[in-house]
Amino acid sequence: MDQKTFDEIVNLFKTRKDSQGENLNMHSLLISHDDNVLLHNFNKQDELADVRSISKTILTLVTGIVRDLSLEGYYPAFDENTYIYPIIKDKVNISNEKNLYYLKKIKVKHLLTHTMGYDKVLLMRGDIAGMDPFTYLDYIMNQPIVYEPGEHYLYSNAGFYTLSAVLEEFVKEDLLEFIDKHLFSKLNIKNYHWEKYGNYLAGATRLWLSTECLLKIGKLLMNYGKYNNQLIIKRDWIEKILIPSTFIKNDNKPNTYFKRYAYAKGIWLGKDDIFFASGTDGQALVVIPEKNSIIITLAEQKDEAPLESILDYIIKEIII
Repeated sequence: MDQKTFDEIVNLFKTRKDSQGENLNMHSLLISHDDNVLLHNFNKQDELADVRSISKTILTLVTGIVRDLSLEGYYPAFDENTYIYPIIKDKVNISNEKNLYYLKKIKVKHLLTHTMGYDKVLLMRGDIAGMDPFTYLDYIMNQPIVYEPGEHYLYSNAGFYTLSAVLEEFVKEDLLEFIDKHLFSKLNIKNYHWEKYGNYLAGATRLWLSTECLLKIGKLLMNYGKYNNQLIIKRDWIEKILIPSTFIKNDNKPNTYFKRYAYAKGIWLGKDDIFFASGTDGQALVVIPEKNSIIITLAEQKDEAPLESILDYIIKEIII
C-alpha cells in the first residue's frame, strides 16, 4: 500500500458521518501490509488508548503461555479442559449453593468462549457502577447459572474476569507481573496500563495500549505465536483459539469481510480466514494472514457501523 492510497483511506474516516450526522471520533489508524507500516493519529498523538474488549484476546494469549509452561513442567497440568472451581474455591463465598452443581463443571474453555451458562450479561461497565470491585468474583459466582456449561453462548465480561482470577491463583503470583515477564517484555511493550477490579486484573477490559503495541500483538497472532522469529506461544494454541466455538446468526450482507461470523476463543472470526479482536466504540485489530496484513483502529465512536463499513472496504477493495 502506498502513501497516496493510505491518505485516501484516512480521508474516508475524516469525511464519513455517523447516524447523528457527526464526524467519526477517531484516534488512530494503522495499516501494515507486507511489513510496510502506515500510521495516522487523528486527535491523540502518542497516547495510550483503552482497547476495551481487545483485552480478552490478550488474556487468551496469556492463557496459552500458562498452558505452555505447564507442559514444560513449571506448573501442574493446565489447559483448556482444566476445571476452574478447585483453583478459586477458597477465594469465593458461595451463597447460591444451587450454582455449585454447575460451577464444578466449568472449564477454562467455557471462560474463553462465553459459555459458562448464564442467561444474563454480567460485569459490563454499566451494571457494575457503584458496586465494590472486591465483590465482583463473588457476584459472578453467585449469579444463577441456568445452562450446562458449554451449551449456551452469551457475550459478557464475566468469563474473562473469572479467567483473570483463575490464572492469578494458578500461577500464584501477580498476574500483571507474569504478563510483563512472559508476554509484554518479549514484545518490547513497555508502556501500558491494565486496571485491577478488586484483587484481580479486569481481564475482559480496562487495558491501555498504543497502536504500535497492538501491531505487535497482531504480528504474534499472524505468525502463530512467533514474534521476530522468537517463539512466545506454541503454534497449536493459536490454532486452537481460531477454531469456531459459536456461529453468529446474521445472514445479511453475506459478502461482508469485516463481520462477526463466529466467536472462537477470545477472538472473532470474519470471512475467508480473517480474524479480529474488537472493543466497544471502534477498537479493532484485524489480521489478514494470507495478505500479511494487519489493520488497527482506535476510536471513541458510539455508532460503529460507519467505521466498520470502512474497515470492510479496506479489506475487500484494497487488501484482498
